[in-house]
Amino acid sequence: MLAGSQVEDTFEVLICRLRESHAVSVYGAIERLVQAGQAVGLEVDDLVRLLDRGKTLEELFELVESKMEKPTVAA
Repeated sequence: MLAGSQVEDTFEVLICRLRESHAVSVYGAIERLVQAGQAVGLEVDDLVRLLDRGKTLEELFELVESKMEKPTVAA
C-alpha cells in the first residue's frame, strides 16, 4: 500500500500530465484553426483581431467552416 505522501506525489504527477496533455490539444486546435483560416483567406492577424473583438474559438471555427462551404466562382 502506498504511503500518504506517495499518493499525493502520484496525484500531482497525474495532474501535471493532464495539464500537459490539455495544453498539447489546445495548441493542436489552434494550429488547425490557423491552417483552415489561411485556406479560406484569413490570416493569423485576422483571427487574432476577431478574438480581440470578442469572438470565441468556436465562433471562429464556424466562420471558417462557413467560408469553406461557400462555392467559389470560376474566373
